[in-house]
Amino acid sequence: MSARIYAVHHSVPIYQSSVRAHDFGRERWGQVNSFEQIVVRPPMGAGELFEDGTVYRAFQAVFLRGESWEETEWFRRNLRLVEAGKTVWNCRTKQEWLDRLNGDVRALYESIRIHGFLEQEAIAERARGNTGEFGQFVREGYPSTVGANHEIKLGINEDGRLLFLDGRHRLAIAKLLGIERIPVRIVFVHQAFLERQPEWTSTAGGRSGGPEHDSAALQHVIASHLASLVRKSSAALVRYVTFDEFVVATPSAARDNEKAFAMRWEYHKSAIDFVRLCKPTTASEVLELRAKGVPVVNGSDTLDPTGKWAATGSGTVHLHEPLNLPWPVADKRYTVLVALRVFQHLWPSQRECFLEARRVARNIVMVVPDQYQTPPQYDTSAGVTEAQLTEWNGGVPPTVSASLPGWIGKIHFWNEEALGAQ
Repeated sequence: MSARIYAVHHSVPIYQSSVRAHDFGRERWGQVNSFEQIVVRPPMGAGELFEDGTVYRAFQAVFLRGESWEETEWFRRNLRLVEAGKTVWNCRTKQEWLDRLNGDVRALYESIRIHGFLEQEAIAERARGNTGEFGQFVREGYPSTVGANHEIKLGINEDGRLLFLDGRHRLAIAKLLGIERIPVRIVFVHQAFLERQPEWTSTAGGRSGGPEHDSAALQHVIASHLASLVRKSSAALVRYVTFDEFVVATPSAARDNEKAFAMRWEYHKSAIDFVRLCKPTTASEVLELRAKGVPVVNGSDTLDPTGKWAATGSGTVHLHEPLNLPWPVADKRYTVLVALRVFQHLWPSQRECFLEARRVARNIVMVVPDQYQTPPQYDTSAGVTEAQLTEWNGGVPPTVSASLPGWIGKIHFWNEEALGAQ
């Protein structure tokens, strides 16, 4: 039975690895074309999370925050190698390195953003006879090879953790864009992991091990394990704020007015209900605008001009003023955007900010008052009505709009259908 292509969700933890391609008879992981090998060796362990590595952090800085490559640690590290006479990704000078990043890497990001993450054979098929967008990935001199054996490559260690082996640019982009199905090849599975899987040890192939193992049973174990990692990451990475956490995170001055404090908690609870409807699988699929230290999802990403409102343990903090357009966020990057009593402060660009929210998220949860009459902020703030929101969304009203007590305003929710109907 031939080795198969699997899929992982962007939320699944993947770790750096100290395992080398030389252990598998090749100079580089890109040359390894034998998959689903059972390895018997000392424990492999696991390094830092892929997202903590310099490549992911560089891509995050460039594609999400709009920084230059030269500002990233990853670029500076590789530049030192180039200046020392080394060849990096077929580049021998700083300018060649910059041209490669601003050309091939940006083109790769845009291709995945627009077309999704295609399997290598699908890219090759589209590139045949095409000198345009997909043709560039098979041109002479392109630093990577497009083919069935060139999917992102991972291994499974003795603990069942996924180890990164090859395809770091594509994996970084896929995680940044929130790709739900990332095609991968599994190069190896540690035998110690297999021996703890009942569906493996119960098969004849599993009992015998070695080269005559049951390929179908092995593939079933791998596929089941990858699916379980998605479920585990979803449970671990989407945790909604509790009342006790809300109390701790709210400044004491705001808690002194018990009625106002209770009303704030009520609209946070309502927002949580709508976010749950969107079914984000990880906290990184939620973007909150100026959460003021009290996000509805613990660990969510935030858009905040100073970073002062980012909660402890928050995800990516986009240090960006919402009034400065466009936002440094990819199209439909987030499952849901949450803006609780923020839009009244985005005058006079509320319409433009709403359109940005619609661009970057597939669902929106918003709390905003129809009128805003706080004297010190007359010149910078204004209420937003449901009629205005409907007009800005091409005449399509929110999926749900409901009045909240007192001065809070209304809560509005748009699902994917409402945002895509205009």
